[in-house]
Amino acid sequence: MLGDYERRDSFRCGVGQLKFGRSHGRQTRDTLDCAVARSVVVAELGGGQMIIDPFARDCDFAHPYTNDINPETNAMSNLDAEEWLEALRGQYYPGAFDGAILDPPFSNHQADRTYGTANLYTIPGKIKRIEMLVGSLVRHGGKVVKFGYNSNFSHSAFECVGVQLVRYGGSMNDMIISVHERRIAEWF
Repeated sequence: MLGDYERRDSFRCGVGQLKFGRSHGRQTRDTLDCAVARSVVVAELGGGQMIIDPFARDCDFAHPYTNDINPETNAMSNLDAEEWLEALRGQYYPGAFDGAILDPPFSNHQADRTYGTANLYTIPGKIKRIEMLVGSLVRHGGKVVKFGYNSNFSHSAFECVGVQLVRYGGSMNDMIISVHERRIAEWF
């Protein structure tokens, strides 16, 4: 379940299966530079585990399993996220990783500002294929921490176990952090 993050209001929904929290944060260029975002990743994915991050930018939490399409970042690989995940799937057995960080550009505006190009991850079906690949690489009981403007995760072997809203104030969109745990060991 979700750990104790930065100062927040929270409550449990249902039969204690989903935890919801809301806290104030500071919008940053790199998502994990936001203290709330980093605290969720640390609480849910811990340290010393094999974590993948297909949109890492300069985040080193999942090092050495980091990728970013921009070669000017600190990521170990610089491929399209889908291509990188396909390559990992060819090198590792299904469920080889303990977890994943999924932090694609949230919108065309963010992609243009961050990468100087339109958001190819808004192409219909592309993010779903990426989520399916991520899901196939994460072990039973492993977690995916997803950042964005929604909490959707396409892989049906996973269940959403927590949502943390990060409010920035004013007219800025909240960041939604959702935690998805693999509940089905084998999925076809």
